[in-house]
Amino acid sequence: MTRNRQRGAFMMARALLVVGILVAMLVIPVYLKKERENREAEVHRKELEMSRGPTAAPASAASPGRSDGPRPIGHGLSFALMADLPPLVPELVRLGCQGEPAPQDQPRQGACNPMQGDTSCRTVLPVLCVRPSAAPAPAGFDPTRGVWVGGALGGTQPVMGAVVESEAMGSARCEKELGPGWQMAGLSVGGSGAWALQGQRGPGLTAHTRYWVHAADQKANCWDSGG
Repeated sequence: MTRNRQRGAFMMARALLVVGILVAMLVIPVYLKKERENREAEVHRKELEMSRGPTAAPASAASPGRSDGPRPIGHGLSFALMADLPPLVPELVRLGCQGEPAPQDQPRQGACNPMQGDTSCRTVLPVLCVRPSAAPAPAGFDPTRGVWVGGALGGTQPVMGAVVESEAMGSARCEKELGPGWQMAGLSVGGSGAWALQGQRGPGLTAHTRYWVHAADQKANCWDSGG
């Protein structure tokens, strides 16, 4: 009798454990999905706020000599594909200041503006990404045509420039969409008269669009050009 009671208690405990595991298997994915949807909704809300522009704060809330409003939307540096590499290196791509289409908002001599940014940060463009690999430049590489990135170049899905609030955020987007090791591409403007990047062709690159690029030594980024 006692043995049957112990066996019944054991079977009940095991059944409860199985039920608990099944409930966890159902609840945890739902919770994670809800969290992901909440994050995506927050990003979408922020993009909408950026697209509508800053709203004026009440005069009574402003302190003398201090601005508590949102940062003005500025301009970011952008590159586009340049179809002028020799046929000896078809696996390479070059994206640069003078790629087509040309920027329309704040160009410099008809091309990009590496000193102040050339494209309104309200514009939706892909982020240009790089995956460094220390790969040597191939035969036929011309260093006067742009910086060799030592790896592959790729692009993300289009995003409003104002949402990319730092190089780290741009790199996080690259890694999320393209995989580990990808980061936002950029260059020191003062160190490259060519204002172009060359690398192996990666995913997400298409013609007839421009890409957000990080200007490392100038205030020509969406996070620092509007101040």
